[in-house]
Parts: sequence; structure tokens; C-alpha cells
Amino acid sequence: MILKGRITQTRIMMKRGAKPEKPIMIVGLPGIGSVGKIVVEQIRKEYKAERIATIYSPHFPSHVMMTKKGGIRLVSNRLYLIRQKPNDILLLTGDYQPPSPEGQYYVNSDIVEFFKDRLGGTFIYTVGGYVSHNGTPGRPRVFANATTKNVIKQFSKYDIVFGRSRGAIWGAAGMLLAFAKMRKLSGICLLGETSLMDFDATAAKAVLEVLSKTTHLKVKIEGLDSLIKEAARVESELAQQMSAQEEDKDRKLSYIR
Repeated sequence: MILKGRITQTRIMMKRGAKPEKPIMIVGLPGIGSVGKIVVEQIRKEYKAERIATIYSPHFPSHVMMTKKGGIRLVSNRLYLIRQKPNDILLLTGDYQPPSPEGQYYVNSDIVEFFKDRLGGTFIYTVGGYVSHNGTPGRPRVFANATTKNVIKQFSKYDIVFGRSRGAIWGAAGMLLAFAKMRKLSGICLLGETSLMDFDATAAKAVLEVLSKTTHLKVKIEGLDSLIKEAARVESELAQQMSAQEEDKDRKLSYIR
């Protein structure tokens, strides 16, 4: 995967010799609660998935990422491969989503075309977060929307909630399914119930529990427990700090009066 020349359109650089067999794709990019990103990264680490393609695009943010060794690299999305029967699994994750509506259209349509026509893809899962109005859920639900009635029927036997979520599915989690539907490709979006947290490992764990049943992936879901505890600790500390600031503010106001 050697990148050469100008990048004036989305380019998917694939590793030579990588030939997935009837793959399904699980997509988890940065978004609400980082739910999708957490889910896919957990699967990738668990299976030590091999990177087989890198996606570059002028529609990604215009900066570079600093590497651990002091170098730099272009912002990208990446495809990882897990070999299993009867369908190989592709994991799509990365640094960012395109920030513009035009970018979302161009990049996601290119990904669906590549997945179906070049790789022979058969099904797409997208993963994201869904902000409910119930505060911070103790046991997050997994909401879902699908491309067809047949997919809804197929997945209704799992612990998934259809028809209860409202509003829009932003970014790749929704756009990829829209373009998949246009190309006669089936797919489902799994949304972990979350609050407005930047990092919700509890919602990610709920989605992973569903994926482990529907894809037969054997993921150690308890691996997220340490992340959940750390997030709870940080949230508690922030709440204490805000409470202390409010108390200090009240004392000062009382003194002024």
C-alpha cells in the first residue's frame, strides 16, 4: 500500500493478495459517545485483525496525525480483516468522518461501491450512539434501523429495539446504509443508548453483546469493564469538581451581599 500522486478524490489503497471471502462489514467510526469506535476497536484488538486497506480522501479534515515515534501520517480510515466461516469480517474504523455533507456523500458512496463490487460484500453493520431522553441509562438498550423488512424480521429475535428511535442517523452510520440500500445490499444500524458522554463504554458493551450473537464473534465483552469503571471514575470526579465550583460561587455571592 504505497500512496503516490495527488489525492483529488477518495482513494482506497488495498494490500496486495488480500481477498476476503463473502465478507460482511462492521463499521465503527468516531461519533456520538464514541460507541462505534469503541466497539470496532475492541473487536480488532481481540482478534488482532490484519489491516488490508487504507482510505484517503480530500474530504477528510486537512491536518496530519502525529505518530508515537515522532512522525506524521495523513488522516485516514482503515479496513481490517478477520478470517472466519462462512463469511469473513471486515472492520472499518479510522480517525475522522468527513465534516461536510458533500464529503459524507462522496466517501460513503465510494466505500459501498468498493465493498460490493471489488470485495463481493454481502452485508453491512453500522454502529453508533443514540441519545435518549431518559438521562444516563443503567442498562443501555440497543436501537436499530435496517434497510429492508426482511432484515428487521431476521434480527427481531435478538435483544434489539426497532421502531422506537426517532430523528436522524448522522454520518456514516446512516449514509452507508442508504447507499447500500440503493445498491441492493442489506444492512443494519445498531445504536447503543447513551447520554451526551464523549466516551460511553457501557453503550458499546450493549452493542457488542448483540454483535457477538449475530456474527458469532467471540469477543471478551468483559474487556470493556475496566473502561466503564474508568469512565465512571472520571465522570464522578468531574461532578465533584463542578459541585465544588458551585459551592464556592455561592459562598462568594453570599459574602458580596
